[in-house]
Amino acid sequence: MKKQTTILAALLALMLTLVYSQLGKDLQALKGKTVPDFQIRDLNGKTVKFSHFRGKVVLLNFWSPY
Repeated sequence: MKKQTTILAALLALMLTLVYSQLGKDLQALKGKTVPDFQIRDLNGKTVKFSHFRGKVVLLNFWSPY
């Protein structure tokens, strides 16, 4: 049982390493690229454009109450 757990843990570690390696490559490809401008309504119904925040750090948190 211990041998099976060790093998499973090693396979999981290998899979995670491969996934994060590819993710790093994908993120590097995006570095320096401009995000397309888009607009959305805030909670008060006011239209907000992404370009209004140029040069600032922006955290987008999309969620749905449904």
